[in-house]
Amino acid sequence: MQTVVLVTGAVRRGFAPDGINIWQSNGVAAGQEVFHVHLHVFPRRAGDDHLRIYPQAPPTPARAELDRLAARLRAALAE
Repeated sequence: MQTVVLVTGAVRRGFAPDGINIWQSNGVAAGQEVFHVHLHVFPRRAGDDHLRIYPQAPPTPARAELDRLAARLRAALAE
């Protein structure tokens, strides 16, 4: 992560983007093409729509569903 911070700072200074995405894809279903762990540091410009995942924002789940998912994650973290 120190390298990601270093590279992200250089991208910010060198290209002055409006924002930066940092992502990692894991598994075929996530679009992973190079099967080792690596992170992408991607400079963004407002309105570029690059790598837009959803054609529109996904619906926000109800509070009860979010609580259920959070409980499931907490249980998995405790294993």
